Amino acid sequence: MLIPFNYATPLADRFVTPERMREVRAMLDTPVKRGSVIEFPDRFADCPSVFRWKDRWIMTFIAISKDTSVSGYETHFAESDDLLHWRYRAPLLRRDESRVWDSKQIAGYAALYDPGIDRGSRLTAHAGRYWMTYLAGSSDGYEPDPLLMGIASAEDPTDPDSFIRCERPILTPQDADARFFETRTLYKSTVVRDENGITGYPFVMFYNAKGYDGRERIYTAVTDDPELKRWIRCGSRPVIDDATGDPDCIITGDPMLLCDRDGLWIMNFMKCTHSGGAFDTFACSYDLIHWTEWMGPPTAAPSPDDPNENLYAHKPWIVSWEGHIYHFYCACTRDNRRYIALATDF
Repeated sequence: MLIPFNYATPLADRFVTPERMREVRAMLDTPVKRGSVIEFPDRFADCPSVFRWKDRWIMTFIAISKDTSVSGYETHFAESDDLLHWRYRAPLLRRDESRVWDSKQIAGYAALYDPGIDRGSRLTAHAGRYWMTYLAGSSDGYEPDPLLMGIASAEDPTDPDSFIRCERPILTPQDADARFFETRTLYKSTVVRDENGITGYPFVMFYNAKGYDGRERIYTAVTDDPELKRWIRCGSRPVIDDATGDPDCIITGDPMLLCDRDGLWIMNFMKCTHSGGAFDTFACSYDLIHWTEWMGPPTAAPSPDDPNENLYAHKPWIVSWEGHIYHFYCACTRDNRRYIALATDF
């Protein structure tokens, strides 16, 4: 099912001013690079989700063997007392040959975190459980087409045995309502509550997808299903699309949302271009439909002179806590390192 964007919201005419965009960029500034916080000798680490749970910090992330031809994404977690120093704990979602559509790729992303500024992305429960959407697939390799979307939930988000995975995908590129540029693969998703009813639905998802042209754009879906299994695609076009009309842009993806005190939504996402590599940037919106993209300096970017991230600095997760900003991202190097890095404003 596909529904149109809700342009009738009273916020639809509220535009984000250039001054407000500059204020957001200043808030997100994290000039202090603290380097690697999660890294393995034999696996790539990617796509951090960082949240507060039971007075401690949890990071879920995905990992894949460096021999990607015989491997696939799995989901792991680490914990921290201070957001700076991390202890690896265990896998959460593992490859499982007894399953079919999600047997070999299961890359999980924390859902229903609190997006409010200074709230630490605290993980919140729904129906007594904690939720995680995941990229799913049945083939070995690094992101082999097609990839689908699943959802899992647990009473304890740090207990691997507590997670229950859905029996069928919640969204696929083969769905009858799949939009023009999402008919090959669905990638990372993020789910937040729409507590003010802007969209008319209690839950909103943003995710990046790939179509026939091999480039990625960010789309929206919504649901009022209490089991979070039946999602409705919202709008006939992407909400972030830098690829159409710009041959330099390859990817806009990996969205993660914050919400400021004046109701301004901040979508942090990665962008990959032929000319600038892969980096993090953001866009802002009051209605979750019309997004004003920041066109200035990235919030994270690779440096050719830095051997620790001379290829990519991308895939953001930003934690706002006690007046400080912690920007987690995936750093990549030309000598085949891929790890979770951190930059802060102090």
